[in-house]
Amino acid sequence: MPYAFVESPNVTRAERRRIDVVVIHTMEIGERDGAAAACARWFADPAAQVSAHYCVDAGTVIQCVRERDIAWHARGGNGNSVGIELAGFAGQGADGWSDPYSQAVLERAAAVAAGVCARHGIPMRRLRGADLRARRRGIGGHADVSDAFGKSDHRDPGPDFPWQRFLRLVRASARGGDVVERAAQA
Repeated sequence: MPYAFVESPNVTRAERRRIDVVVIHTMEIGERDGAAAACARWFADPAAQVSAHYCVDAGTVIQCVRERDIAWHARGGNGNSVGIELAGFAGQGADGWSDPYSQAVLERAAAVAAGVCARHGIPMRRLRGADLRARRRGIGGHADVSDAFGKSDHRDPGPDFPWQRFLRLVRASARGGDVVERAAQA
């Protein structure tokens, strides 16, 4: 089943590009119903001059940029990546990522990430700044892109983001088999 689509004008059109990295972000919007829609509305505003491919909250996934196109989400790493925005804050502690709402966000985002990885042959492994500089393929955070290329000071999804749990969820979702069929709008 395709995701809702709220198109962002803040995009660089691309006919062919290799997608090597999934970049995880936090929206810096409170964990609440409608967070994905609020983020998508912001991305739909030309004045925002930012975008990501997907916005995810506990109940919704909204696509804002087609995967074939370049979203403006992580300076230095936009050209070969897909960005996924999660409801919540980079400053959330470990307890904040463990509550039922966050767990639902992580599960939904893991399904999106698993689909992106499957469609583009991306390994479901954690990347750090050094890995990105070495042009490795996998999943990292906006903070890792900032560390790799020095073009941003963004630190999301934050130091307490549950990377190991998230990657387990991505792999489990991929084993579920249906994530590839939920293909993003080509």
